[in-house]
Amino acid sequence: MKVIISIFLFYSFLFSKTIDNSLLDIHATIMPKVLLLEHNIEYKIINNKINITIAYEKNSYKDMKFLKKAIESKYPNGISGYEIEIDFINYDTFTKCKETTNILYIFPSSQKNINNIINEYRKCDAVTFASEKEYLENGAMISIDVGKKVKPIVNLKAVKRSGISFKPVLLSISKVYKK
Repeated sequence: MKVIISIFLFYSFLFSKTIDNSLLDIHATIMPKVLLLEHNIEYKIINNKINITIAYEKNSYKDMKFLKKAIESKYPNGISGYEIEIDFINYDTFTKCKETTNILYIFPSSQKNINNIINEYRKCDAVTFASEKEYLENGAMISIDVGKKVKPIVNLKAVKRSGISFKPVLLSISKVYKK
């Protein structure tokens, strides 16, 4: 019985990683701007709304709410004439991608959940934006590197595989992810 409880606590600890609010604030600032660097984004936006879908676990609920509020406070009137609409999906109830999603923001979860959601949202032409740089290895397209400078990290293989095309300026301001 002690072994079972120990295993349960280990996995609970493993997936209960919280993200610093200042990092979420940076993500909230950069995420919509990166989307606008996609070629022909105006053809993918429905009803003049950029849709950001946030994937989360129960233990990242507070972080998800913080991210939502940070995006809304940074872009109360939208961005570049587009409104911003934010939806949520819980990994436990996720079945398929939402066709109107422009950006999928991925909070920490199991490798299986991360792989499933990235693969599904690739079908919907959504830009996958990871809270953790490690998820670039799973096929997420973009994350953030915070060092002396804050820079997006772009997984070129994932971007090419998705068929999404970004303007060259994105590469000039980003780091390129290398496995």
